[in-house]
Amino acid sequence: MKKILVLLLSLLVLTACGSKASGGAQTEADMAKAERVLEGTIQIYAPKGKNSDYLTKSMELYNQKYSANLKLDLVDVAPAIPMVQKITPMLVSDEKMPELVFMQDSVAGSIFEKFEDRFYSAEAFGFVGEHGSKFYPAKMNMLKNIAPSKQTFGFPNDWGNAAMFYNDAAFKEAGVNMEEVKTWDQFIEAGKKLNAATGKKLMYMRDTGEVDMINYLTEQQEVSMFDEAGNLNLLNDAVIKAYDVVNQIQEADLAAYGPSNDYIKIGQETGVILQGGWLASMQSKDFPDDSGNWRVAKLPQMIEGKDVAPMSGGSSYYVTKNSENATAAYQFITFALTDLDALQAYMGFMGLPANMEAYETEAAKKQFEYYGNQSILEELNEISKTSVNGYVYPYSTDLANYIQQASYDIQYNGADVKTALEKQANDFAQKYGIKVN
Repeated sequence: MKKILVLLLSLLVLTACGSKASGGAQTEADMAKAERVLEGTIQIYAPKGKNSDYLTKSMELYNQKYSANLKLDLVDVAPAIPMVQKITPMLVSDEKMPELVFMQDSVAGSIFEKFEDRFYSAEAFGFVGEHGSKFYPAKMNMLKNIAPSKQTFGFPNDWGNAAMFYNDAAFKEAGVNMEEVKTWDQFIEAGKKLNAATGKKLMYMRDTGEVDMINYLTEQQEVSMFDEAGNLNLLNDAVIKAYDVVNQIQEADLAAYGPSNDYIKIGQETGVILQGGWLASMQSKDFPDDSGNWRVAKLPQMIEGKDVAPMSGGSSYYVTKNSENATAAYQFITFALTDLDALQAYMGFMGLPANMEAYETEAAKKQFEYYGNQSILEELNEISKTSVNGYVYPYSTDLANYIQQASYDIQYNGADVKTALEKQANDFAQKYGIKVN
């Protein structure tokens, strides 16, 4: 009896540990083959708004399709730094986790550098093999490079590329047809005409030193700030050329300066806002009086005759191990990211799915009055198809501070571009123990 009691206690401990780690499944392969979970609650850390609305609608569709009775427990957490701050202490102390966390691709590397073993692999589940080809190649390339093991953990939600939002009415007043503007030289000339005719500046730039434009212009030359090995490309000729374009805009007095948290408000009074497609979900709500004036287009070309879209955001879902219903979470998020009705609902909330099949649906053809009845979802899809391939590392987000300092030294202290970049590149590389290409 004593031996039997010891054996039973041992089995109970093992069962409890297995349940805590995976919601009743031991490996990704087991979970992929598991019967569909029809009851229970899935907790998700995700921002309130279009993403929470999308998850709620997806669960409604999911329960209808599978005659299930699953529930969502949505916790409002922003997907960038706030998410890292929220879940890092939980991972350190090995607390119970939500089944799903929604993280920006740009910050996920800082989590996976230390806690890769606390998440289930989307690749090992078979999600990548079965569905990966449906998503933008640049998005999948990003996800496979986030974790140190180079295994894909993220379930791809959205993908952002910089687009040109421009005030068509203002440019027409200046005698400029922006559909004919193809290169950055032509763009600057259009800005001079706009300024002369209307008094509007061409575009916004940060008053503390330009960052986003340098990234955009560099990536348009098919150069990422980091290479596949994690080394720094800040001294690449493409970066020098990017600063040349920025310098031309500044010397022509075409930039409207201000703090980065006011860039949308400031940009609305200029001719152009360069930003990810998600801006469309805010512009019509925040600036309704400008309805009909604005349009969406590709950025001018840095390589003449070739469209290359720079990266501008993107987020993914991650299934945690130390949770109660990981199998249900895996099954649900797979549905949400691949079911066409769910994806159309997301686009109705002005979400931009990374799943290319979504743009073959009727929802993608919707015309937007704010943008002169332009089908902007189709336009944004065409932009994303030309996305540059980039890489994210735990230290990636910190580089913006160094670029900003270089830009400030160039603009306000009269520093030579190469000298300013060399100083910042060497300081950054020394801090993180990487090479400068």
